[in-house]
Amino acid sequence: MKYGFVLFIAAVLIVACNNNNKKRDDFQSRQNVTIFSWLNGQWAMTEKEGTITEEWKPVNDSLMEGKSDLVTGDSVIPFETIRIFREDTEFYYEAKAAGQNKEQPVVFKVTSFSDTGFVAENPQHDFPKRISYTLINKDSIHAFVDGGAAMPNKKSDYYYSRVKN
Repeated sequence: MKYGFVLFIAAVLIVACNNNNKKRDDFQSRQNVTIFSWLNGQWAMTEKEGTITEEWKPVNDSLMEGKSDLVTGDSVIPFETIRIFREDTEFYYEAKAAGQNKEQPVVFKVTSFSDTGFVAENPQHDFPKRISYTLINKDSIHAFVDGGAAMPNKKSDYYYSRVKN
């Protein structure tokens, strides 16, 4: 009986340690930008003016870089450079739009995220105040920018499809 109890306690400890390691691994993976790896690649959306493209790539475990362009015919017009990065324990989305904000980047704090989306906000910025990306399926993303609570009716939607290589 005593031997069975010792085996039971040992089994419980082994399971608890394995579960704790899995939780720690899950926590660690959420502490770097790999949580946003679903953004990797090239995306495009056709508009009246041309095709808006967005491209993302990981640089390291704390930085993803991207860019967005407007393609019209043979012309490629740079729209913005974008980054998602981790600083201390927080994630940030940074955009530097061509011809805006004196070419200075605007930083938005990621206020929520999951394996398939995120929301980044900067209430002090004129517009947008909020940026959201949601992975619809492996080849489709819905992104939007809006005016936040102060301007809920001011919103732009972007429906990107993955570009096949």
